[in-house]
Amino acid sequence: MPSTKAKKAIAAVVIAVAIINAAVLLRVFGVGAGGHPKKTDLGVRYKLPVGEGNPAIGLGSGHGVILASDGSLWVWGESTDGWPVLGLGNIANQTSLRRVGKETNWVSIAVGMQHNLAIKSDGTIWGWGQNIYGQLGDGTSGKASRARNTPVPSVPGNDWKQAAVGGSHSVAVKKDGTLWAWGNNWAGQLGVGRTNRENPQAIQVGTATNWVKVWAGLLETVAMQTDGTLWYWGDNPDPAIPQTGPAASNIFSPTLVSAETNWADVGFGPWTVLATKTDGTLWAWGRQADVYTGAQTRTRNATPTQVGTNSDWRTLSGFSWLYHLLSRKDGSLAALTAPIPKPLQVIPIPMRKEIAAFAAVGSERPVVVVLTREGEVWTWGRILGETIPAKPGLQSLARFARRFHIQADWGERKPVFRDERWLLPNIDPEAKP
Repeated sequence: MPSTKAKKAIAAVVIAVAIINAAVLLRVFGVGAGGHPKKTDLGVRYKLPVGEGNPAIGLGSGHGVILASDGSLWVWGESTDGWPVLGLGNIANQTSLRRVGKETNWVSIAVGMQHNLAIKSDGTIWGWGQNIYGQLGDGTSGKASRARNTPVPSVPGNDWKQAAVGGSHSVAVKKDGTLWAWGNNWAGQLGVGRTNRENPQAIQVGTATNWVKVWAGLLETVAMQTDGTLWYWGDNPDPAIPQTGPAASNIFSPTLVSAETNWADVGFGPWTVLATKTDGTLWAWGRQADVYTGAQTRTRNATPTQVGTNSDWRTLSGFSWLYHLLSRKDGSLAALTAPIPKPLQVIPIPMRKEIAAFAAVGSERPVVVVLTREGEVWTWGRILGETIPAKPGLQSLARFARRFHIQADWGERKPVFRDERWLLPNIDPEAKP
């Protein structure tokens, strides 16, 4: 048996080797480096094409989708857990924005953790990614139809107006004002009056014909009617009610959130809904709404409670964890952070150019993406598609160190973070040098 001094000496050597290897990794992979990525392909550009449409950004757990204002579709990141969320066929990892197909008739996107939907100008919906629960809406589900690695026709029809994607369910509004849902219904998030595991085909939500917009969270759905009212269904927002077990009681049909008719936009935190009103105020409700509102008792979480005192908010990013981007009425951008147990913070994000779209997902080190009117895509925080590769040798050393009760995770595959803004390049396979 080695002596205590010998053990400490061995451990010191292990730590020294790990530090040296970590330093090499930081230099090689440019963690913390700024500027532009090197131009290694003649098809690389630093601005997306610009047109007359409304651009949008959507972020999943490890990928992003951008609808450019000219109607083209772009993706980057990685196929998390093996699901082909990029829609690029067999391409599983993409560090630069890469164009999906040649079409320029996309008009809206809905991006989830493992699946995506997009609507074309002809009113058809297309989907790609995971399909275990039938969330692509093409009538199939289960292991026999697990995924689609390029956009395929989704639910039938050519009269779709807007769609939203949740954790594993999908919802969409038709031009006639009806609302439809498909996919996972474990918590009643489809709003069809019952709960079941899956619905691979679109089912109408109620009989109303005055729906104008819908948003989807992990296990909940929120929609707005023409009179400005907001409706909620899915996972029960009351923290006093268990999510599972005999005492669980979810909401299976659209339920009025409040009597107010001045709601404007909706986003989601962890088991929490955030919403802005036309008067510029921000509100929250859900199982963990007190993280945002500062409520002393969690019994208030089931009903909307104002977040802070600001009255100049306009829109907010879709689903995030504890980091949210919001636009102000003057067009500027700010981050709302709620790092438990720290107090809520509002951090201005200065941008020199006019903002066309933005998105964020994560907590203290989130993915943040901003698209400017002239087509530049800026990102910071976690960099999608980039990782520090695993090092088997360092992993062995870490396992050895843990035998001496030294906590170490050396050599593991890790994400890359950059605190400074990074201009994301794009690659169009059809572009000429």
